Amino acid sequence: MNSKFRTTISAIVLSSAAASTALAAAIDAELTQQIDFRSADFADCLDQEECSVSGLTIRAERRDDQTSPWLTANLYWDPIDGLGVQNGAQNDEIDIDERIVVTFNDPVTVKRVWLSDLFVSEDSRYGTFGADRLLPELPADTEVAGVSLFDGELELTSLAINGEDRLPWASFNQEVDVRFRENGDLRRRIIVNDDTIRVMIPGDDLFLTAPTRPLEQDQDKENNLFAGLETVELDITDLLKEFSGSPVFGVGSRNFEIIKAVSEDPENIARILQIAQQKRDTIRMSNGEVGHDVDFELKVTSVSFFAPFSASNDFSVAGIVVE
Repeated sequence: MNSKFRTTISAIVLSSAAASTALAAAIDAELTQQIDFRSADFADCLDQEECSVSGLTIRAERRDDQTSPWLTANLYWDPIDGLGVQNGAQNDEIDIDERIVVTFNDPVTVKRVWLSDLFVSEDSRYGTFGADRLLPELPADTEVAGVSLFDGELELTSLAINGEDRLPWASFNQEVDVRFRENGDLRRRIIVNDDTIRVMIPGDDLFLTAPTRPLEQDQDKENNLFAGLETVELDITDLLKEFSGSPVFGVGSRNFEIIKAVSEDPENIARILQIAQQKRDTIRMSNGEVGHDVDFELKVTSVSFFAPFSASNDFSVAGIVVE
């Protein structure tokens, strides 16, 4: 997906309760006076293709396959996770055919990015499998997010950020507000398992299934991400076209309807923000928050957040630390 995919692999550690809550609370401390997409300032971005807030512009985009142009999509926002892209596999997150582009009015140095909903062990709930094909050092059911930094049209560097916490037994969002529903954002889902790719959709036949098949190798165009690794290139164009036109789960708009009402009520936003922060401080339940340092002093004009194609890589963007 990107020609320069710089990877930083974090060790996956089972933390103590104290360590877990300290890490979760760090996101709130670090994003104070920084770009916190969970704040009420960004509530008006919900359901917009593009929005401008406090010196930056945020745009949601989607494409049918890796050779198609990026087209406009609609932003998702909530005060617990931050920004995502509507529809796709998850109605509230960035999926494999989606991205969010954040453009700054003036160049900035990005010091750290904060993501949410990035987990290990989603296999039991969402069919995650295959991340080790992308980053061999990781367990197969680890989610991976992509972040690219740009100066104008020039890509300066690209990062791969992996989930660190195991998917909890219950939803953090439901812990904050019982109105949120498990699978209340599920629209469609792609599941990769060995030599088949499946698209889960509603109806009597719940899966579209297609066998994978290798393509001719073109060394001149080989993506450097896979250089030196044993790989099979898959042509999923036809499947993704079917996927784009397939039905969606009606239940997948449930949480959006709740958030839409919340976004129009500043007091309700403030209440959820406060409860979410209290929960992060006090309970042992991860929301998949991952903070990642950018180890380069680069002046950037935009940042792109995307999900590499490898099973269930979907996540939200919580914030950016800049100077």
